[in-house]
Amino acid sequence: HIVDTADFQLRRNQSLGIVGESGSGKTMLCRALIGTLRRHGAVVTSGKILFDGQDLAAAGEGVWRGIRGRHIGYVPQSSLAGLNPVLTVKTQLLEAIRAARTLAPGQAEEEALQLLKLVRIHRPARVLEARAHQLSGGMRQRVMIATAIAQEPEVLIADEPTTALDVTIQREILSLIKSLRKRLNMTLLFVSHDLAVIEEVCDSVMVMYAGASVEIGPIDAVNKKPLHPYTRALLASRVDLAAVGKKLETVPGDPASVGAWPRGCRFWPRCPLADEACQQEDQLPLLPVGRQLTACLHADRMENDP
Repeated sequence: HIVDTADFQLRRNQSLGIVGESGSGKTMLCRALIGTLRRHGAVVTSGKILFDGQDLAAAGEGVWRGIRGRHIGYVPQSSLAGLNPVLTVKTQLLEAIRAARTLAPGQAEEEALQLLKLVRIHRPARVLEARAHQLSGGMRQRVMIATAIAQEPEVLIADEPTTALDVTIQREILSLIKSLRKRLNMTLLFVSHDLAVIEEVCDSVMVMYAGASVEIGPIDAVNKKPLHPYTRALLASRVDLAAVGKKLETVPGDPASVGAWPRGCRFWPRCPLADEACQQEDQLPLLPVGRQLTACLHADRMENDP
């Protein structure tokens, strides 16, 4: 099992960030939410994926074709891998547009131009005729975002959309996603390993560790008083908040390996609060504490810490 205790709700018009170190299950969770697990040799074995009242966990490809793109858009982690290298941008954008409705060739091409303008691409007519290798990383990512919103989905899932982009382009992409979310009235699920990015784009955050949700809450509440030791460790290791001249804090130990998770709380081998109770039973479910949900037995101790 790669992800087995992910439990969260995404409400209409909400922007939820998912954060966690590499291997925590963020991308596999996203693939489950757009029905592409089988392409990567994985399946959903239990649980539910409720979308607008419909359970998609066991849905076939026919059902997913009516959901993916039309209701749930997806921006992949790698913009280069997301585009077919032998097809022009126009061919790929038109395919996404025509998947939702029938348009005359001229209308479809005009809509493709408008989509590129919407994602702030200059000279859109020229970009339409280009192929992936002729575009910069930032331009490719904008094209991927245009493709993801071509069918006007209610939900946009963005899986680390700024990976491998320089700081300036990253800022532009984040600004674009925030702008599009408001303009198109979309719900956003945004994945990142960077809490500073999540803080900029999202209202709420879900922290994942070793295939499990360990804390969920409003950004301000989680930043002010984290209620899981892993969340606290992530916040303490933020480079943007590090004090000049002081040693940067890190999370001790090694991440849990898939298939070799420790019994009990999966974070206990790296946790300063761990005791024998943490090593019993299975990974704890999320429990409400104030405005947050946490999977820590000692949330009361964290809550009372100065």
